[in-house]
Amino acid sequence: MTSSSPLAPRLIGLIGAAAVLAYAVFAALQIQVLNPLATVPGSTLREIHAAVGQTADTMGWGLMIVALLIGPLIAVTVAILGVRGRLSAATILMIMLALLALGSPVYFVASFPAGMTLADTFGVGGADHAPWASILHAVSLLAVVALALVVISRASRAAKAPTTRAA
Repeated sequence: MTSSSPLAPRLIGLIGAAAVLAYAVFAALQIQVLNPLATVPGSTLREIHAAVGQTADTMGWGLMIVALLIGPLIAVTVAILGVRGRLSAATILMIMLALLALGSPVYFVASFPAGMTLADTFGVGGADHAPWASILHAVSLLAVVALALVVISRASRAAKAPTTRAA
């Protein structure tokens, strides 16, 4: 393990937790505002929710909140552990990148009820109609690549490190 300043885990934890929280907030905005408006162009959000309210469907707020809250809760916990010196900067970085990488499948789960409700209510496809989810998927893909690079870099350094043998 390379030594790092005590500031590094704190900074990585803070930036990582903020990034995971921003991802979750933007995902919620995409699910409940941007995508419904793109699905039913010309309608206001109030009109869309009124039409949904006349059906037995819901926009899946409960599942969305639970699914999108897990990542930020883990990120904040990891950041706190980093501040307390319980986790190294590299470990915090890998966890934060993993949370961002998992954002794309979590977004799919969180958005599924709302997408199906819009599809059933308005007779359209249940997939995203707003292009903004591609930002979420791109961030997740970049996080996968960055995580792979961090893991490969750490493994390479570990392989090159001199080994000590007990005599």
